[in-house]
Amino acid sequence: METDKKLKQQSNLIIFLCWAAYTAAYIGRLNFNAYIEPIRSQLGATKTELGLVSSFFFFSYGAGQLIHGILSKKYNTRYSVAAALIGSAAVNVGMIFCRDASAMKYVWFLNGVFQSILWSSVIKTLSSRLPDEMLSKAIVMMSTPPAIGTFLTYGTGAAMSALGVNYVYIFMIPAIILAVVGVIWFIAVERINIEYRAEKAPRLTENGKKKNAFTPIFVFGIIALTVAAIANGFIKDGVTTWTPSILKEIYGMKESFSILVTVLLPLIAIFGAGFSAFLHKKQKNTFALNGMLYLAETVVLLIVLINAKAVSGSSSVLNSPVILLVLFGISAMLMSAVNNIITSIIPMYMRDSFNSGLLAGVLDTLCYVGSTLSTALLGYIADKNSWTGVFFCLLCFGAAAFAVCAVYVTVTKLNKSE
Repeated sequence: METDKKLKQQSNLIIFLCWAAYTAAYIGRLNFNAYIEPIRSQLGATKTELGLVSSFFFFSYGAGQLIHGILSKKYNTRYSVAAALIGSAAVNVGMIFCRDASAMKYVWFLNGVFQSILWSSVIKTLSSRLPDEMLSKAIVMMSTPPAIGTFLTYGTGAAMSALGVNYVYIFMIPAIILAVVGVIWFIAVERINIEYRAEKAPRLTENGKKKNAFTPIFVFGIIALTVAAIANGFIKDGVTTWTPSILKEIYGMKESFSILVTVLLPLIAIFGAGFSAFLHKKQKNTFALNGMLYLAETVVLLIVLINAKAVSGSSSVLNSPVILLVLFGISAMLMSAVNNIITSIIPMYMRDSFNSGLLAGVLDTLCYVGSTLSTALLGYIADKNSWTGVFFCLLCFGAAAFAVCAVYVTVTKLNKSE
């Protein structure tokens, strides 16, 4: 009984430490996007230039995720997580000394390098230490850092924008938080001595021979998951990054108020994480889950596009930012659910079959491929075309993800029935 109590306490502690580390990381990575409009005003930069700063981060983060996912099996996560947090803190300090977007993109590139160490290390820590009964709690907890980090970062950004604070402080505060959490992690994680040992059994045919995993269905599944992950990053980060600019330019909102309103999106997104965990209890087929969520997302983005055209046509019915914000809120919840399925549920529940750190790193990399595309591409479309073009682009990505998931589910069902 005492052993079970200690196991639960240590499990809760490791979940909390992983949660704190990843929440701090989000504060130190989203701060640039949260303050993108004031930075644009203070530096006189274009959307395309600042979109490139984010894209440089997403590129290094995505590439680093793949590298560290492969190498994470060899990592001592006590050191790798601490190094990532403290390194990111140093980069945020470096951003204080940047005076133009050209310099910023190279410094922010380094932030992606350090932060890319985290996710695979955190998932490895959880999957290698937690008992089965704690996995569900860990998955729900680890789905909240993006929302909480976004809320804190955008909330701070809104307050600073309203006060006309220089952009250097949006980097100074996260730097302090990252450094403190990094030190706490390094000290505390050493005191946790629980471990989970996976029992990996080979997949055998009826004749007792090892099954070939790389079947056409398996390959198509990889393709479908790749498309779903890229679309998730593209839509999720595209909407979050450019919502303040959309509200300012379409509806004439002040910078500070548009940033503050954007804070609502991550709060709604928290429900998406819980929603995905609930759905997974009812439906274990993650492709079916993603397909349903992307179908709903496609409908939402179609309405967004129709609304945007109505606004440009001065429709008295739809010419309201409230409608757009409600739609973006639903979108945030749906994409949070998809992201939780792809980057948490799949790696954690497949820990007996795959290296969870590697799988988490690869899947998160794919999400950030979409993020890399979204910030630069959507910024370019907004500069050259209009926000209507941006919404149409988002719709195309959502529809494509739904299509591949639906086809995969259909093909696998037909294959089983034969």
